[in-house]
Amino acid sequence: MDDAATVLSIGDDGSGRPTGIGDATPPRVDVPVVDVAGDVMTCDPDRVAGSDTLLEVASRMRSLLVAFLPVCDPDGALRGIIALRDLHRAVRGGVTVAATAASLTREPAVTIGVEDPVDRVPDLMARRRMWLLPVLDGRRLVLQG
Repeated sequence: MDDAATVLSIGDDGSGRPTGIGDATPPRVDVPVVDVAGDVMTCDPDRVAGSDTLLEVASRMRSLLVAFLPVCDPDGALRGIIALRDLHRAVRGGVTVAATAASLTREPAVTIGVEDPVDRVPDLMARRRMWLLPVLDGRRLVLQG
């Protein structure tokens, strides 16, 4: 019996390594091109109506586990943003829970257009210290990030 180690040829190039490693072109990965804000934001975002009471808004926030919600009119136009801390301040300040979401919205809300460049989104959110950036098509809320 021969004590010498036997080298098995793995690749057919004679190198002893599998062919294709390091030599092959990596497979093409189809990644969608993201150019505009509408490409990266949440479709059909949760919202409340301006006529919703603060109690309804608080209940909705709790069920969704969110601290901010857009406030829209019946046509879907953005009226502003309401924050959980606004609800807390209002109730502590003696505002009745029957008050409406429209009475506490922050206007004008900082927004971005659906066709605005996506590279503006992180800077705008960081500069304004925002967790919610509504995306509008005209005045109508269509997306949020």
